[in-house]
Amino acid sequence: MPIARIIAPRSVAVVGASDDVGKFGGRVIHYLLKHGFPGRILPINPNRATIRGLPAFPRVSAAPEPPDVAILAVPASALEAQVADCAAAGVGACIVITGKLAEAGPAGAALQDRVLGIARAARMRLVGPNCLGIFNPVDRAMLSSSLALEEDDYRPGGIGMVSQSGALMGTLLSFGHHHGARFSRCVSVGNQADLALEDFLDFLVADDATRAIALYIEGLRDPRRFRALLGAARSAGKAVFIVKAGRSEAGAAAARSHTASLAGAFAAFEAACRTAGAVVMEDPQAMVLAADASLRLPPWPAAGLGLAPIASSGGSTVTFADMLPGQGLRLATMADATRAVLARWMPESHIHLPVDTGSFHEGTSGDGLADCIRAFMADPDIGAVAVPMTTQPDMAGRAALLPPLARAGGKPLFYVMSAGAVGDASRAAMRAADFPFFDRVGDALAVMRALDAAAAGRVVAPAPVRPAGMAPLPALPAGALTEGEVKRLVAAAGIPTTREAAARSADDAVAAAEAIGYPVVLKGVSRAVVHKSDAGLVRLDLRDADALRAAFAEVSARLGPDAEGCVVQEMARGVAELFLGAMHDPHFGPMVLVGAGGVLVEVLQDVRMAPAPVSVAQARAMIAALRVAQVLAGRRGRPADVDVAADALSRLSWLAADLGPRLVELDINPLILRAAGQGVIAVDGRATLEDMP
Repeated sequence: MPIARIIAPRSVAVVGASDDVGKFGGRVIHYLLKHGFPGRILPINPNRATIRGLPAFPRVSAAPEPPDVAILAVPASALEAQVADCAAAGVGACIVITGKLAEAGPAGAALQDRVLGIARAARMRLVGPNCLGIFNPVDRAMLSSSLALEEDDYRPGGIGMVSQSGALMGTLLSFGHHHGARFSRCVSVGNQADLALEDFLDFLVADDATRAIALYIEGLRDPRRFRALLGAARSAGKAVFIVKAGRSEAGAAAARSHTASLAGAFAAFEAACRTAGAVVMEDPQAMVLAADASLRLPPWPAAGLGLAPIASSGGSTVTFADMLPGQGLRLATMADATRAVLARWMPESHIHLPVDTGSFHEGTSGDGLADCIRAFMADPDIGAVAVPMTTQPDMAGRAALLPPLARAGGKPLFYVMSAGAVGDASRAAMRAADFPFFDRVGDALAVMRALDAAAAGRVVAPAPVRPAGMAPLPALPAGALTEGEVKRLVAAAGIPTTREAAARSADDAVAAAEAIGYPVVLKGVSRAVVHKSDAGLVRLDLRDADALRAAFAEVSARLGPDAEGCVVQEMARGVAELFLGAMHDPHFGPMVLVGAGGVLVEVLQDVRMAPAPVSVAQARAMIAALRVAQVLAGRRGRPADVDVAADALSRLSWLAADLGPRLVELDINPLILRAAGQGVIAVDGRATLEDMP
């Protein structure tokens, strides 16, 4: 049975039906009737002749017709027999609310497997088990026992949602309903024994009623299909907002390399989603607000534009502005034409963002507020207007001014009513105007950031082109590589590396230094040592033979019996440092990273990550997104050669793609950037390879 028929069935059997709304089956029947299900309802209960005035049947196979969908709300001990009866009756799909299966341990997992086997043998689909069903306002098919359905008047809208938590989905439905958000089809997938999140996402991408998608994810069955579906959603013009549970990475402290520590499962997930145009958020409620705002507000014009806050309270506007940097947002720079409009209403000394309308010559007025907002809507650097309203006379009247201004101006306007019940009239005004509102500044900021990210995600980057001059990969062993082996690998990709020579003795070291030219660096070589500096195996800026011989004696004394001697390298200098990394994620494939370089890379956590390969333009954008980008641009010194660094990052990404699953992790740290036009050089590296799969 196709998913469209499961979501909008013509007939539904409720196994475990009851008149008691305190029971799962009783609530399912109650909500089907309450919300006007247009199809046939078949209550299944062997002890009742009728339920809620409907003829009841002892089992599904005794019903007068095989239903499209059977909703099973029975104890786990009765589930197998009931699923077998549904299969025998020719049911198209079962929605299994019953829990205590795979999530409850080995015995439950075995039961789930048996139930799945019965369903597959009959070509009958399963939603769940351990789910709360399907919520479909478009077709008035509320196939769920969620208490969120106690709400009245769930009018159909454009938000489609898939959730791996049933209780959370119900909460989000009720929360969204309070804010005026409207949904198309929402599905709780539970244990995903058969139909998975990816299957319903596929449906929503093609569904004409769904115009934005919200996903609560705990785990994916098919990550690569998931990523392809995100790309399909972008092509269809549907924004996708995601909250992923399990963000923390256990065991990161024990990772061999910076890459392994920084590129955990969540980081790879976020990078794959962002590259496919989806927005990963932290808060499920903000996710629903973002999906709603993407539909009911005018579109966010373009990524990176500034904000224009305006309100009658200096405290609310200033605190709003203070919170922007933490969300990666900024105040706009007003054009002269905008400033000229504001000059009609306030002294020159007060013409700045955020705007406090309390500074108007004649006090806050609706006309002045509207005039300023119109000017903001026309300003090319302003992407959105924010109105954080505090308690004041005629809040509802002020609120009612805003929706027409936003719609006429064509830019989003964020209305925040932070007061409690005293602000209910203004919220009602927004609901009456079918316009979003926010109860907290933090929610509004999270949505602004999400819409800005969605605007960036709408831009599809051209496919990367393989750089010229990439040589065949050298033959290297599995396991931890030495620094020299890593440099052979990255040099084959066309990334410049330091000149160096192996040294088994002090005389070898001096001869190498004379060939390279002082000053030099001396490093001990050991596959067993991860951080050479921490182990005292690095000596920098050695300027003559005496200093080199002394350093050789010190480093050699620290080397273990499995060490491979020392290496002498040129002493490279530059104006900045970056960290470059690559790895192969088991779910999303090759990944490449860039971040602030040096010994504090993991402390700073200033990193961007993307699926590999990336183009030079994409690599440049990744570098530009770092907090250290201003330093690279020369804010505190000479501009660094970011263009060549971007080329090196692109080449590393192609190297990761070429190595495929053989690559466990690879670091270049630091990549020294010389002044603009003078290139870059990789001075240290580590990597771990697996045997060829």
